[in-house]
Amino acid sequence: MSKNYFFGKYYKFISSDGFLFAIIDSYSDDGKEKQIITPDGGYSVKNPDSIRIDGKRVDISVSQEGLEMRGTIIMGEFSPLKSNAMGPFKLFSMECAHDIYSMRHSLSGEITVNGRNYSFENGFGYIEGDKGKSFPENYFWYNSVGEDYSVTVAVATIPFGFIKFTGLLTFIHYRGKEYRLCTYNFARAEKLSEKGVTIKKGKYKLTVSIHGRIGGHNLKAPKNGKMGRLIKENIAVKSSFTFTFENNVILEKEDDISSVEYMIGNEQ
Repeated sequence: MSKNYFFGKYYKFISSDGFLFAIIDSYSDDGKEKQIITPDGGYSVKNPDSIRIDGKRVDISVSQEGLEMRGTIIMGEFSPLKSNAMGPFKLFSMECAHDIYSMRHSLSGEITVNGRNYSFENGFGYIEGDKGKSFPENYFWYNSVGEDYSVTVAVATIPFGFIKFTGLLTFIHYRGKEYRLCTYNFARAEKLSEKGVTIKKGKYKLTVSIHGRIGGHNLKAPKNGKMGRLIKENIAVKSSFTFTFENNVILEKEDDISSVEYMIGNEQ
């Protein structure tokens, strides 16, 4: 691995009764690292080998202060994007390149978290990843996954040569269709704040509303190839969204366990 470089994958797991957590599996100049985030906290895993991800099988055996987690989860068939998330920007060297490995997939298995058992039979998951040098200086990220849909949004300040611009990546999977609203296909983000965002592309419109304070738990993130930055994620925040075409509703949902990061104007 070259210097000033990181690569990470974000695995999200949602149980059949609404418990969720995520594993961040990363490699950087600091070496191998794994993190876990639950609704109760963010944890740097002391022994990265206590989490093994082998294809679609995840074995967890974590025992440390504040977190006892054990069990196995099997991921079903992945639902990748039809093409690279970055579009034509994949041809350029970016500070942070984003990809999505599965918008939604089934889960099975069970885990125990701090003495409580959770079944992931009929659960579902999501996987995305990032690579490059640093996370964007300012960004908003949103993800909601349900029984028959998946929505993910990323809005970020992107350095590109001598300029900076606001980059947008939005993907919606619903009823076998993929909708893509991105900077490179002329979508734009409007009204971005802690309360949500409105995204428009032609006659398509996605409105995401965050209900309550985002808050969140600390996670390590890359800066110049090292995991030296702290960000905050709320993995289970209440939200709602509406996706329309010519004011006709395609998809409208309320979600008590959507995930949000809002790092705009925050201390770095």
